[in-house]
Amino acid sequence: MLASPQTIAQDLRGVLVEVLRHLNRDEMEEPDVPGLEEEELHQILTRRSYPLISREDTRQAITVLVRNGYARELTEPRYAWTRSRIVTNRFTITREGKSFLLQSIRRVGRV
Repeated sequence: MLASPQTIAQDLRGVLVEVLRHLNRDEMEEPDVPGLEEEELHQILTRRSYPLISREDTRQAITVLVRNGYARELTEPRYAWTRSRIVTNRFTITREGKSFLLQSIRRVGRV
């Protein structure tokens, strides 16, 4: 049985909010190199709240966030000491993303 468009939209919104939570957490922890890579986000999602999410779904969520101005991509290569490697394409939360995240959390009634 196919899911209704409303259910699909709610599921996507949940993934978007979860990605923004992790981008916000990463920023608050002030890492040596800001931002999370797509693969890192996918691993976080599958380990925590979305164990069955595909890489394509993760990519789609990131694309939606970037296109709507809630996240931005950082492309300059930098060596990350905590990761022991050079990282290139990573994503960070924007001011608009923080506002959307806060509104979403308040809507659910949890901070």
